[in-house]
Amino acid sequence: MGCGGARAQRWRRRRPPHRSSIPLWWNSTTNHWLPCGKPATTTRLPASWIVTGADRRGCPAGAPAHESDFRRETVDDVAHLAVSGREPRFRDDREQTDEPIRTALFCHAAGFTGLVWRSCVKNLRTPLRAVTPDLRGHGSAPPLAPDADWGVFADDVLDAARTSGPGPLIGVGHSLGATSLLLAEARAPGTFDLLICFEPILATRHDPAFAEAAARRRAVFPSRADALGRWSSRPPLSRLAPDVLADYVESGLAEDPDGVRLRCAPEVEAHLFRTAISCPWREALPAVRCPTVFLRGAESVVVTGESLAAACAALPAGRFGEVPDLDHLGPLVRPRGFAEVLDGLFAEFRGQPAATP
Repeated sequence: MGCGGARAQRWRRRRPPHRSSIPLWWNSTTNHWLPCGKPATTTRLPASWIVTGADRRGCPAGAPAHESDFRRETVDDVAHLAVSGREPRFRDDREQTDEPIRTALFCHAAGFTGLVWRSCVKNLRTPLRAVTPDLRGHGSAPPLAPDADWGVFADDVLDAARTSGPGPLIGVGHSLGATSLLLAEARAPGTFDLLICFEPILATRHDPAFAEAAARRRAVFPSRADALGRWSSRPPLSRLAPDVLADYVESGLAEDPDGVRLRCAPEVEAHLFRTAISCPWREALPAVRCPTVFLRGAESVVVTGESLAAACAALPAGRFGEVPDLDHLGPLVRPRGFAEVLDGLFAEFRGQPAATP
């Protein structure tokens, strides 16, 4: 269904969500309703954060982000594109304000790489540096030891944080990456000024289905083109935005005598899912004192709202929200929409002091 005329569209964008349980104010800079004052335990983010924006106001409400009029820049136009997963993948060179330059550390989900965040980052309106490291066992990072637990990813996050440059530091994580941020901040309180965690893996029981599915993944392909052809025709990877899938093909495969091979081997990804139950996230949450936002895709079948809200209650400065129309792969399926969600949160938390460690 289309967005309607310009007058109706303006009215809908300025009408607060009916279900909001907290005071809202209209931010004319970001064109979003933003919470003010002390938030309620649960906030459902406005659906307009998914489909609106200066370049998409006339798009159908259900249009996927990758079908918008966004035109991707070439790799050559992205400054500071690094070769190593241990260095910043890209840096935003838009004009900065007089405020301290903020850096955002983006951490990827299991099986993926830091480069899959590129489409989301390129759609951000917030001026910041973006750092997208590869976690251990993924991309160009060192291999994961056979007996490694999830604590090694906290090491990776802290290593990346130490080299991220001066100024406030924000952590944005997806799935494994979100959990890694929580473990890192708990180990070294004060590292981050804000954490935004989309569907962190906080396992309460062992489910072998994910490990079994990961172990069955095909590891070797004749070429990148063959891998792209297979992944683009089979879910769940066929659901990724085209730019995201292209970046995964570029960064998630290594040259092999038989063609190309997954950098994150199926047995490594399966190991991560098998050991998720032993991750010490319960002990970590009370030590995460910086403002922390837990986000869930409203269509997710991986993480329930009840479990994530319950975990959020253990955070000293936590907030829980659901993002309409997204599932567990939401940041990779609709990177433009997720960038708008991030812009809204970046604006809301700008200048707010972090909790005292």
